[in-house]
Amino acid sequence: MKEVLRWELRSPLNLAMTSGGAVLIGLVMKRYYMTWSASSHGGPYGVDILGSIFRDAFTGDVYLLLALLVPFLVTLAVRLERDEGVALSVYSLPVSRVRILLAKFLAAFLVLFIFVFSVHLLLFYLHFADTPKAVIGVLKVQAIPMAFFYLSALLFMVSVAAVVAIASPNTYVSIFGGFVLLYLPEFLGAGWFWLLKWRDALGNYKWATISLSMDPVFGWEFIKASLLPALVLTALYLLVGNWRDVR
Repeated sequence: MKEVLRWELRSPLNLAMTSGGAVLIGLVMKRYYMTWSASSHGGPYGVDILGSIFRDAFTGDVYLLLALLVPFLVTLAVRLERDEGVALSVYSLPVSRVRILLAKFLAAFLVLFIFVFSVHLLLFYLHFADTPKAVIGVLKVQAIPMAFFYLSALLFMVSVAAVVAIASPNTYVSIFGGFVLLYLPEFLGAGWFWLLKWRDALGNYKWATISLSMDPVFGWEFIKASLLPALVLTALYLLVGNWRDVR
C-alpha cells in the first residue's frame, strides 16, 4: 500500500491541479486580509485581533473553491482509470482493492491538506509580517486548532466526493454530483448545513486562548458535523468500491 500511496502522491496531474487550486485559495485569502486591513485603517494589531482574522480567513469563497477542487481531484484519482479502462498506475505487488482505494483516498486528502493549510499559514504570516511577535503569538495558540479544523473539514469533503465518485456512472456525473452535494445546501442557505457549524466553531476563537481543550473546534458539535460523518462516508466508499467490479 505504501508504494501505491507514493505513486498517487507523485501524480503530476493531481499535484498541478492542487497547486492551481491552492493559488486561487491564496488569492481569496489575500483579498480578505487586504479588505480587512483597509477597513481597520492600518496597524499595529494585537494577538486578540489577529486570532480572529487568522481563523476567519476560511471564508465562503474559500469553501466554494474547495467544493470545486475536491470533486475534480477525487474523481481523477477514483474514477478516471475505471472510465478509460486503462490503469495509469501499474502495481507490481499484489495489493487488495480496498488498499488501492484507500491509498487513492489518502493521497487526495493529504495533498489537499498540506497545500491548503500551508497557504493559510503562509498568507497570514506574510500579510501581517510587520507585527512578527503578534503573528507568532497567534500561531502558537491557533495553529493546532486550525490544523485540526482543516483535517476534519477536508476529510469530510473528500469522503463526500469519494462516495459520489465510486457510485457514479461516469466522470462527469462524479464531478457535478460532488460539487452539488458539497455546495448547493450552502448556496440555498439551508439552516442544517454543516458549514454553519464550522463557522460557529471558527468564530469562538477566544476559547482557544484559555485552553486548547475548550476550543469549539475540538468540541462535540463540530466533530459531529465533520469528523464522524467523514469516517462513516469513508467506510461506505471502501465498501462500495470493493463491491463494484472494475471495468
